[in-house]
Amino acid sequence: MNVSSIALAFAAGVALAAPAFAQTTDTWRMPHERGFWGHAGVSWGHGELDAECPGGFDCDRKDSRIWRAYVGGRFNNAIGLELGALNIGDYTRGGGTTDGWGVDASVVAGIPIGANSAIFAKVGAIYARTDATGDAPGFTTGKERGFGGRYGVGAQLGLTPQWALRADWDRYNLPLPGGKDDLDTLTIGVQYTFR
Repeated sequence: MNVSSIALAFAAGVALAAPAFAQTTDTWRMPHERGFWGHAGVSWGHGELDAECPGGFDCDRKDSRIWRAYVGGRFNNAIGLELGALNIGDYTRGGGTTDGWGVDASVVAGIPIGANSAIFAKVGAIYARTDATGDAPGFTTGKERGFGGRYGVGAQLGLTPQWALRADWDRYNLPLPGGKDDLDTLTIGVQYTFR
């Protein structure tokens, strides 16, 4: 699925949900107030690291063992905040491996569809720690940590008032030894709403 297809689906959802959304009234809540934090979830999926692979060595920039756990809350019915922990996966590059983890925060803006379904977009930051090993000439190895941007889109389908299936596409700009590179993830998981 390419980005233009995702954007078109998001725009169609906004257009269809706009009349119902315009009729809702909602109060503004802050993270320290009771009733803000309201959901948690875990997702698993596929990642692709957009990083160089030196010639003559094995290269596998894809991993299907990505996972992310998160908690979230809502400022109002359309805007929220999510905090998450991410396992970025293991990738074969330069005669070694590249792996790592990160913690992220993002503002989520979306359109609710029914009681527990929605389409949404998110933007924020990630703090990541990566480790690259390898023996290819000129391949930068070592550990790196730092901040990078992150953005994505997603949708959730409510199964009950509390449980929902969720799909997310995200791009993280990760610090790697020698520079920064993008990690694209596509994950599917479950979300529990507890308020």
